Amino acid sequence: MKRFINRVALAIAVLAISVTLPSLLPPIQAVPPPVLLSQNVNFKPPDVTAPDNRQGGTHRGCQLQKGLSITPLIPESNIGLTLTEAPTFFVYVSQPAAQVEFVLLNEDESEVVYESSLKIDKAGIVGVSISDKDKTKNIEVGKRYVWSFALACDPQERSGDYIVRGWMQRIAPQGNLKSDLANPDPRVRLMAYAKNGIWYETLATLAQMRRTAPDDASLKAEWTQLLKSQKLEALADKPLVDSF
Repeated sequence: MKRFINRVALAIAVLAISVTLPSLLPPIQAVPPPVLLSQNVNFKPPDVTAPDNRQGGTHRGCQLQKGLSITPLIPESNIGLTLTEAPTFFVYVSQPAAQVEFVLLNEDESEVVYESSLKIDKAGIVGVSISDKDKTKNIEVGKRYVWSFALACDPQERSGDYIVRGWMQRIAPQGNLKSDLANPDPRVRLMAYAKNGIWYETLATLAQMRRTAPDDASLKAEWTQLLKSQKLEALADKPLVDSF
């Protein structure tokens, strides 16, 4: 009888603990699933076009040093969208010690918005960022701009420069894009830029992520996929070098 009473008491004690314990523990927070970069980055080009051809530059009689070339990282349409007043433009320069000039003009090319001269010390992909303090005009929402990278064949005779050109248009964020861009996770912002066809920020965000984690194989794969989507796969393995 005594043994039976002890067993009953033990069972009641266990039951009391099982009922009380959950109330003493903090609530379990739901953990969001990780963002899988390779499943989400998919650049969708907007339905915009621009004159000129991205491939090849304007030679104007220029005889470049053997093996020297310059290629802009721009969509096939020759125009990219941006949301910012200070976008970053990327260009591949095949040899070091090249003097490159970057100029941003308004749509009819009557006004200079920004210009800079760069000395490229390493061959590779270079980023040129527009700084607010050096702009002569604002980059306005809804307007198009023309940019160019130029290699000087003869510093004394600039009419023979080798030039590549492209277009940029600034737009305002719409719909869910605003809330997506408020997310502190750069991967979420990257996916939002790509999904909405915002070329300059897609490229710049992914480039910065690769600089931060150069050995991340998934980022390298996404970089390759992004460039390949715009037929720039020949540049996928080129190193990311200086930024200006």
